Amino acid sequence: MTRGRGRRMRTAAEEAEFRRLVDDARERHNLSDIAARYTNLKRRGGTEMAGLCPFHDERTPSFEVNDAKGSYHCHGCGRGGDAFRFLMEKVGMTFPEAYEVLSGDEFPVVTEEEKARRKALDEVETARRIALARDIWSRTQLAAGTPAEVYARSRGIEAELPGSVRFVMTPRWVNRETGEVGRSYPAMACALQDASGRVGGVQCVFLADGGRRKYARTYADGTQAKAKLTFGVIVGSALRLGPISERIVVCEGPEDGLTLMQELPGRTVWVACGTALMSRIEIPAGVRAITLAGDNGEAGHRAVAQSRTAFLDCGLLVDEVYPAEGYKDWNDELRGIRA
Repeated sequence: MTRGRGRRMRTAAEEAEFRRLVDDARERHNLSDIAARYTNLKRRGGTEMAGLCPFHDERTPSFEVNDAKGSYHCHGCGRGGDAFRFLMEKVGMTFPEAYEVLSGDEFPVVTEEEKARRKALDEVETARRIALARDIWSRTQLAAGTPAEVYARSRGIEAELPGSVRFVMTPRWVNRETGEVGRSYPAMACALQDASGRVGGVQCVFLADGGRRKYARTYADGTQAKAKLTFGVIVGSALRLGPISERIVVCEGPEDGLTLMQELPGRTVWVACGTALMSRIEIPAGVRAITLAGDNGEAGHRAVAQSRTAFLDCGLLVDEVYPAEGYKDWNDELRGIRA
């Protein structure tokens, strides 16, 4: 059997061997050793490192690397992926070139003992993060009559907020070394569920003025504090604005998700916490097709392209839609705010 221009399709055994070779190459090195050639990384927790993003200019580190998972993610520009994607997007390599480099000794090779130690550390850190997120979620209340509802209405969301979007008073930070916590602020809390439906993370949109605007603070160096913070495990999870169905709509950002939920009654909308994480959502059994509702602009189109490939590889049907021309995202279109 042939496909395309005479290319023979791999047999199941050949496909399994190909994936094994790719996985071996991906796990041969610490991703931090690769990324460290392009940015200065500092340890943040047991298996995570952070630094200034090598893909865009910034003054506050938002680029994170997890060696145990072999992945990177920038909370600023949304780029993310594994060692292959890093070499292809940052260095400009083709996939075969990246495979050749990763299969060699250009970077320090990780021993089996180090892999085991790293896995154990990551399991401890992951459990701690999930416990924190579940503690936050346990303290939430229904959004009706709270600043979370006020915020939603200020963004043009008139529909009733689902149970996966609630209100909480919670600290913006916790010092894991000393146990010290910051003061509590009001936030719209969004439950992040894994493929089995368990809550393993929470995205908090911190609020001010009773919910009429997002939290804002300017630090001494002129940088802006983030209004949205995530706790727990976010890779693979999603904010579910509807039950599992044969077709789901996937987008990025709770405001866009609530907009699409409102504008597409009867459709199930799921939300990723970052454009780069759209392709990483773990899709449970029962879903047959996905509509990718991307943002306009380079980052939005790149995220849709990555997601299309990932979900097609899973055997899902995929189509895509974007806001009308001139609007950055779905919520801006709802409110008539042009870019």
